[in-house]
Amino acid sequence: MLKCRDVTALGSDHLDGHTSTAKKLQVQLHLMICKHCRRFVRHLNRSRQTGAAIARRLWRGDDQAAARIMESLKKPD
Repeated sequence: MLKCRDVTALGSDHLDGHTSTAKKLQVQLHLMICKHCRRFVRHLNRSRQTGAAIARRLWRGDDQAAARIMESLKKPD
């Protein structure tokens, strides 16, 4: 059985499908029983999707989106 530390280390590879069948099954089993890791993988996936969407907008030359992104990066936390 994988530990939470193992699942977080494998999270990105798991989402990309770069894990062996055995590891994939182990990760899925762990995710079935661990709500914290399920949340982590869900947020990891959402972050990756958001980054990809931003990259697509910038690649297309959406100047308004680029300006909003740059402005939000300038704001202090």
